[in-house]
Amino acid sequence: MSTLTFNIEDKYVGITIREYLQTYNVGKPVIYKYSSNHLFEVNFKAVNSEYRLKKGDVLNIHLEPYVMNDIEDVELDIIYEDDDIVIVNKPFNVIVHDDGASEDHLTRRVNMHFQYHGYHHQVLPAHRIDKETTGIVVFAKHFIALAYLSNLFESRQVVKNYICVVENKVKDKTGSIESKLIKDSKLQKMVVSPHGKLAITHYELLGYEATRSRLKVQIETGRTHQIRAHMASINHPVVGDILYGVSSSRLLLHFSEISFPMIRTKKVEHFVSNPPF
Repeated sequence: MSTLTFNIEDKYVGITIREYLQTYNVGKPVIYKYSSNHLFEVNFKAVNSEYRLKKGDVLNIHLEPYVMNDIEDVELDIIYEDDDIVIVNKPFNVIVHDDGASEDHLTRRVNMHFQYHGYHHQVLPAHRIDKETTGIVVFAKHFIALAYLSNLFESRQVVKNYICVVENKVKDKTGSIESKLIKDSKLQKMVVSPHGKLAITHYELLGYEATRSRLKVQIETGRTHQIRAHMASINHPVVGDILYGVSSSRLLLHFSEISFPMIRTKKVEHFVSNPPF
C-alpha cells in the first residue's frame, strides 16, 4: 500500500486532520471514507479525521490500493514528476479519459506505467485536452492532489499557453477574443452565442508560414474547443481542424506551457513542452 507523508507546519497546529485536508479542497465524503477505513496515522499511530494536529506531527495517509490486470511497461514522455503530480506530454490522436468505447487512452497508459513500477494507487488527470491536440496533461497521483489541482483549474489559478498554426495571415501582432460559447447540438460543435458561457482567449503572432500564421495563445477560461472555436470565429481556423475549418494531415494545436502553485510549497512553477510541428 502506497503512503503519503506530510510534515505538519506550525500554521496548521491546532486544527483537525479534516480541516487540514479541506485546505487542499478535499471533500468531506472522501475524508470520511479514509477515516472510517483507518487510513490516517499520526506519528505511526492510527487516528481519525478529528485528531487535532500538534507541533512536530507527521501525518501518514495510506492510499487505497488500485490494481490493474495485464500490466506492461508503457513508454511515457514525462515532463515532470514528484510525490504528488506527474506531467505528461500527450501524443496526437490519443484521448485523455476513458470514453467507454476506446480501450487505449492516456489515463490507462499512465496507470499502467505506475502499476508496472510499483505504485498501486489510481492516477487521474486534473483536466483534459482534445484527442487531436498534443502537449501537456497534468495528472494527480492521489486524492489530495486531484482536489487541489481541480480547484486551481476551476478558479483560474493556472496559466495555460498553447502554440498553434492557423489559416491565413493574422494582421495584428496581438489580440484578444472575448465571447460566449455554447454547443450547437445540430452542428455538434461550439458556436458563439449570447446564451453560452464566457470564454476569453489572447493570442500573439509569432510569425508567418507561407499563407498561415503561427500563434502563441493563452486562455483565461477552459471551455470545450475554446481555441478552435474562437480562432474560427475570426476567420483563422486552426490548421487541420476538420470541425471548425479545413481538414489536413493533423490538427496543429499544442498545449505548450503551464504555470501553477505547487501543492506543498505553493511556489509557482513553470513547465514547458515543445510542439512537434
